[in-house]
Amino acid sequence: MAYAYLHLDLDERRRIYRLHAKKLSVDAIARELGRHRSAIFRELRRNAWVDPEHKAYDGYFPVTAQDLTRDRRRRQRKLSPSRAISRIARTAKVEAP
Repeated sequence: MAYAYLHLDLDERRRIYRLHAKKLSVDAIARELGRHRSAIFRELRRNAWVDPEHKAYDGYFPVTAQDLTRDRRRRQRKLSPSRAISRIARTAKVEAP
């Protein structure tokens, strides 16, 4: 049976934040959410806020994580079909008959 991957939503990120703040293990958080432990590890690693000037403010925050994810998804998208066509049209040399 094939499983569809579902992105974490803000509610799940809030639950991760609360459970992580309670010092629960990643395995326990994964069981609670019904997710694989690697998804929780990845979430905590990729979406943690790091401030080099103020180490006291470092950590995982759900709204910040949601924003980071949204920005990363926008940035990593492939060219849309209309942009790809316009790019091809600009680079192609069309000779008149």
